[in-house]
Amino acid sequence: EQQFSNPPPQQTTWNAPRPVPVDDGFIAREPELRRSPFRMALGPTGITTGQGFGYGVGLGADFGTGSVGGRLSAAWLRGEGKRDNGESSRTGDSVGIYTGEITLDLHKRGPIHPVVGMGAGVIHVSRTDDKSGFAGVGTGRFALEYALGLEDADVRIGANLTGGLIGPVDDEIKGLRGYVQTGLHLAIGF
Repeated sequence: EQQFSNPPPQQTTWNAPRPVPVDDGFIAREPELRRSPFRMALGPTGITTGQGFGYGVGLGADFGTGSVGGRLSAAWLRGEGKRDNGESSRTGDSVGIYTGEITLDLHKRGPIHPVVGMGAGVIHVSRTDDKSGFAGVGTGRFALEYALGLEDADVRIGANLTGGLIGPVDDEIKGLRGYVQTGLHLAIGF
């Protein structure tokens, strides 16, 4: 008679569940808001060299979704007006500023975005007395933006302060050495 061995005992295997992270509410986490790779900004802006205040409009295009990005901007403004002796101010009758910069968003998560930027560009000062001219400019900018937190759009309101130091300059506007530009803006991402 042939004998067979007994089958091995049945073994039950247990798959331990993976630990699920528990949000106990004690650790602060800011939500990741929608960040567009391209935002257009528009708003009022002003300029001064310390002799008065000129105002106008500023336009910007911001690029990037991370902490590091870029910005192209332009501003068209009135000059600071005439001096007390009737001469044109350093910013003439009107000013055009065209710049590009590298930006750093110091807090990319959450609704508040402190942004610093450094760049270069060109400034054009127009005068009625035929002493118009161009100058190169180096810029440093600080902006504070608030993201509205819309689920499907990157919309921000903000304020900025830019300092410009004049570099190579035409003889007609050699009195212009620097300026401060400030403004408000509404930025909408696409």
